Formats: sequence, structure tokens, C-alpha cells
Amino acid sequence: MERLSALLALIAGCSFSAEAPANPGGDDTPGIDAALPGDASVADGAPCVPGFLDLCSQAAPLIPTLDITDAQSINTDTDTRCRRLVQGGGGGDVCLIYAASVHVATTGSITATGKRSLAIASSSTMTIEGAIDVASHGGQRGPAADAAGCTFARAPDKDLGGGGGGAGGSFTLPGGDGGTGDNDNSASPAGTATSGMHGATTTISVLRGGCVGQTGGDEANGGGNGGSGGHSGGALYLFARQNLVITGTVRATGTGGGGGDVQSGGGGGGTGGLVIIESPSITISGQISANGGGGGQGGGRLNENDISGNPGTDGAMGTTPAAGGSGVAGGEVRFGFGGAGGATTAAISGTAADFGGGGGGGAAGVIQLLGAQQQLSGSTISPAPTP
Repeated sequence: MERLSALLALIAGCSFSAEAPANPGGDDTPGIDAALPGDASVADGAPCVPGFLDLCSQAAPLIPTLDITDAQSINTDTDTRCRRLVQGGGGGDVCLIYAASVHVATTGSITATGKRSLAIASSSTMTIEGAIDVASHGGQRGPAADAAGCTFARAPDKDLGGGGGGAGGSFTLPGGDGGTGDNDNSASPAGTATSGMHGATTTISVLRGGCVGQTGGDEANGGGNGGSGGHSGGALYLFARQNLVITGTVRATGTGGGGGDVQSGGGGGGTGGLVIIESPSITISGQISANGGGGGQGGGRLNENDISGNPGTDGAMGTTPAAGGSGVAGGEVRFGFGGAGGATTAAISGTAADFGGGGGGGAAGVIQLLGAQQQLSGSTISPAPTP
């Protein structure tokens, strides 16, 4: 209720009347990166109270209407529409695109990459009929993906007979553990996940991407490398002062872990990212997904042939978990299968095997809806949103 009261105070009271120089995007531009005195003043003297991100000190929007009618890419490090917003509490810089109104048409889409998180704010209304993509998939990495400071409880061991599988990344929920390698002999220990983001807290206090999956254990004699960990989904903040409507799609999913080389463990899946939507009135009939990626399959040998495991699949739209890597001849007993990624259900651990263990699935990301009025009829949101 405290955050809601703060948001309503922001809606009712704040005015952003200061003029800003017509030179958007530069990191050292006065009036864009700097807080301007008087921007948060209001007619009745009530103070402006920040929402999840503090927009009170921001100058008036330089963009009258952000109207996206075609496919557009945003690099959050270089796009000239970005204002650099510095987060407190250890959060990284944010690319803030601030407009008087925002509309993404059914023919329009935004695909974002870069080291900075992406925030899109409207001083009035926002309507998303098309697509916003801050996911990692198909060779792209979402904005602020693979956040620094993510940890694992244990690294997988190397082993001549088969390395252990890597654990899936954890966010506010744990990723799946890796599967034991060389299970018919020395039983090479697998990687194990943490209990939550950074191994401890489940509190979301800054805008940041998810966590990368763990690399699988190598074959100890240098014969094969463990599968790479999957990349996480990125970070997105959507804010509208009056109302926010989503009939299209928002994607912040993670990628699958790589398959292990000969006698090495599969990589863990990356987590989903973070999507925060804030407005006094939120209406969603479209889809929002921040699902984790599946773990990679372990590798091994079969009839004197070196065989690599298959990668896990990337997180996708909808509620279906991303599948772990599987399908290599010899079956699960010989080649560890990757665990499914987290979605509306928990991430699954990889399986143990005589050769390389399977990688664990990446945990689901986080979707938060902050607003007094929420209409979600007809929507598909995975994982389930948190207040």
C-alpha cells in the first residue's frame, strides 16, 4: 500500500515543466543526465514521490509521442533517445526513453540490447499492441542480461569418465542443479544452484537482468569442454502516469545451456529477466513471458565415437517450460539430459549419467505489476506476476 500511495501521489501531483536542452542522449548533457532543480515542484506544494524508478527529477519529455510502427532496435548504450538514469543501491545505469505518450502499433516492435537496462516512460498513456523484446535468444543478448554478482553453491567437477552438469541460473527462485557425471564409476559431482538471486535475497530493489547459467564440468584430460551456460533475459521497466495497456507481447526470456563435448557436462540454462510495469491503471490481455532456458545435455562416447550433447531450448512465449537438451543415441543413462527451465513451474535439475551429466534448467525471471487497478482478463503471464 505504501508503494501504491506513493504512485498515486506521483500521478496526482507531479509536474515536469522545466525545459531541457535539445540534445538528447549524451552522457554528459546538462539537463538530461543531471537532476534539474524544480522539476518535481507541484502547484499545491505536495512533494513528488518516486515509483520503482525515481522519475521526479527528470526534465519534461523531449519526445512528444513515441510511436513505433515498424521493427526498431534499441542499443541501450548508444541510442540517442536514451537519458542516462543512475540507480542507487548498486543498480547499474538505465537507458530511460521518456515521452509524452507511447504507442507500439501492431506492426511495430522494439528489440533491445546493451549493457544498460531499458526503461520506457510516458507522462500520459502507453499502449503496446506490437512487441517489446528484451530477451536473450537467437544470438542476441537482452539489455543488462547476465547481471554481475550471481553465484552458485558449487561448481561441477571435471572427470575423465564424465564431467558434472552445470546448474541453472537462479533469480528469486533457484535454478535446477546439474546432474552427476561418470555415475557408473567415480560419480563426478555436479554444479548446484543457489537459493535465490546472488545466493541470498529475493527482494527486487533495482532494475537488473537475470543470471547466467553455469558452465558444465570438463573432461578432466582435456578431451572435451563443458557446455556453456545460457544467457539470462534482460531488464525492462514500463511506466505510464495515466494508464498502460498491453494487447501485444513482452518477452524477457533466457537461453538454453550448451551441450557438453565428449565426456563433459551440459551447461545450465539462463534465467528469465525482470519486467516491471507501473501505472495507476494496468490492462493486459496480451502475453508477457520471462521464462528460463533449458539445461544442456551431457556429452560422451558411444561405440568409440565422440558425441556431444544437444543444447537446451531457449525460453519462449507462453507457459510451456523450455525443454532440456536430449535425444543423443544411448539415452539418459549414458548421456545426462538437461532439466527444463522455470516458467509457471520450478526449474528442473539435470539427470545423472555414465558420461557427462545434464545441465539444470534456468529459473524463471520476475514480472511485477505495480498499480491500484489491474485488469488481466485474457492475458498469459509467465511466471505469475508478483505485487
